[in-house]
Amino acid sequence: MGFDEAGLLKILASLPQPTGWLIAYSGGLDSRVLLEALARLQPRLGQPVRAVHVHHGLLPHADAWSEYCRETCDALGLPLETVRLDLQVPPGESLEAVAREARYQALAERLGQSEMLLTAQHRDDQAETLLLQALRGAGIEGLAGMPRCRPWHNGWQARPLLDYPRADLHRWAQEQGLAWVEDSSNEDRRFDRNYLRHAVMPVLRARWPGAARTLARSAGHLADSLTVLREVAQTDLAACRDGSELRLDCVAALSGVRRAMLLRTWIRDSGHPVPDQRRLQTIIGQVLSAAEDRSPCVSWDGVSLRRYRNHLYLTPDPLPPVPSAEIPWQEPVTLPLPPGCGELRLEAAELGIPRHAWTGGRVQVRWGENPVRCRLQGRAGARGLKKLCQEWGVPPWQRPYLPLIFVDDQLASIAGLGLCEGPVATAGDNLRPIWRPG
Repeated sequence: MGFDEAGLLKILASLPQPTGWLIAYSGGLDSRVLLEALARLQPRLGQPVRAVHVHHGLLPHADAWSEYCRETCDALGLPLETVRLDLQVPPGESLEAVAREARYQALAERLGQSEMLLTAQHRDDQAETLLLQALRGAGIEGLAGMPRCRPWHNGWQARPLLDYPRADLHRWAQEQGLAWVEDSSNEDRRFDRNYLRHAVMPVLRARWPGAARTLARSAGHLADSLTVLREVAQTDLAACRDGSELRLDCVAALSGVRRAMLLRTWIRDSGHPVPDQRRLQTIIGQVLSAAEDRSPCVSWDGVSLRRYRNHLYLTPDPLPPVPSAEIPWQEPVTLPLPPGCGELRLEAAELGIPRHAWTGGRVQVRWGENPVRCRLQGRAGARGLKKLCQEWGVPPWQRPYLPLIFVDDQLASIAGLGLCEGPVATAGDNLRPIWRPG
């Protein structure tokens, strides 16, 4: 069955229903078909349709393409936003990869809350993606290809044309009398995808006419397997998670494959880029197996994975600077702290700092007081900060960021972890600081 509006409507109806549809419109054949079909279906969709065109500024005809996109959307009565990029390609980086990343970043910035970004990749694109990932030695996440729909930034990204070969889209566009722009860079075989498309896929089709269809089907089977693996990883994550950290004993009890999948899932769900296979093996081989008294660290792409005692932590790389100035805590409300230090909040408690200390402007938050000693409420003898942190299980790299709470220049609490004798009231309207690390 070839491409038509009725088939596309069924696919869109199977997706999460968004507040609006945002089409990534390049002006080429695939996105032109998607734009035309969505414009015709808009009265039946129930949500508004709009388009975004990303102007890369890389080719001589880019201005003319942008003007064509504007004229097309005007004729269809669809709003269009044109975004101009100023691409800077770092030495050694791929222009193709940099342009793609910048394009998706621009689209993400324009996706409204609970909107659906629609991109026009088709079945042939999916087959090429599987081959490219296989040639790069990708794991199952890469080999699963492009998902039809996924949560993305403020809403979702969907590829409603994945079931259709490009030939079907081309046929429909001709039948409807559509025009589109031809990107000459798509013929440049220096780019891996273009080489596959023009030099490899024709040879495969000559031997196996249904090659694109079967490769795309294989990607679908792998995507199904990936779904099951992710469900297992989420179960393992729930079992091993302790707050935002992972318990090492729980992670170490898993098989090697499940351990790696768990680590990837934890890192991704924490909002960080997933490390490559080499770094992941370093984490498994060096961090997880290090002696108990060691605090190993592996860093990549702005994040570090660290170990302390029986827990694994994710931290920024590099760590932010330790605050050097004190902060007045002028009211008994939640206090946001500088980057890397989290926040302080308050809860009513039998033992704590008197509420009137805030109304009198007597509370300050400091860092790096040296030496810091505290005689904990109800315990004999003062202890230094290092000893207390060891007792509380505070990792060494986190200790400089512990907020020290003073009342009338006397230490009253260390990060809400302990109350010090002196400024702490034993009865009355008291508040106990609670620290949420950054």
